[in-house]
Amino acid sequence: MNNRYSSYHEDLLLLSSTLSKMLKRSFGKGPETCFVTLHSNQLTVYLRNYITPAEEVLLEAGQSSLALDFRSKVMESVFLEFAKEAIDALGINLDHFYSDWDYDKNTGILLLEEESTIRELESKSDSLLKERLFERISQVSTQVHKMPNQLELVRINQNLILIECQGFMLQIEKLLFEKGHLDILQERSKEIKDLYLSNQSLFENILGRNVIGLFMLWDYHKDRFFIYFDLQ
Repeated sequence: MNNRYSSYHEDLLLLSSTLSKMLKRSFGKGPETCFVTLHSNQLTVYLRNYITPAEEVLLEAGQSSLALDFRSKVMESVFLEFAKEAIDALGINLDHFYSDWDYDKNTGILLLEEESTIRELESKSDSLLKERLFERISQVSTQVHKMPNQLELVRINQNLILIECQGFMLQIEKLLFEKGHLDILQERSKEIKDLYLSNQSLFENILGRNVIGLFMLWDYHKDRFFIYFDLQ
C-alpha cells in the first residue's frame, strides 16, 4: 500500500467489517471474506462466499440475469450508505461504484471511486509488464471492440492486479449508451468477458502465475473498463 495511506490500515479493516455488516443487513447474508484496499482514491473490495439463498434459487433455475439485477439494485443502496462511512474514515468522497460477480466461484469485486482519482507512476518492472499486457489486451480486444488508446496498471496487493483501459467503445456502443440500451451493452459485456476468459492462458504466460479469477467492470460514461486479475 502507498506510504501515504499506510496509516489508514486500521480504518480499512474497520470499513471491511462495516461493509460486511451492511451487506448482511441488506441481503440477509454477509460475505465470508470482505477485504478493502485503498489506492489512488479508489477502494477495491474483494468478496468471497456471498451468494444468498434467494440468489441460489434463481441461479439453479437458470435466471442468472435476474440474480444480477437483484444484486445490482440492492448494491446501489449499500453503496450510498457505505460512501458516507468512507468520507468519515478516509476523507474520500466516493462518487461511483462498479462491480462484477463470479457466481460459479462465489467471488466478486467492487470498485468504488472518487471522481478526482489521480494515478501514480508504475515502477520500471511494472512498466514492462504493462507493455506486455497492453499488447495482449490490444490483440484480444480488436476481435470484439475498439483497441484501447490508454492503459494503466495498478498492483492492488500481491494477488490482485488492476488494469484500466480507456477509449474502447465503438460508435454504435456510444449510441446505445446515449439511448439508454444498457441491457444490450450488458449482454455484449458478457460476450467480451467470455473472450478474455478463453484467452486466460495467454495472460497467465505474461503474469507468470495462474489466474484463478478474472473480473471486468464497465464505465460507459467515461468510455473505459477495468480488468482485475486474481492470481494464485
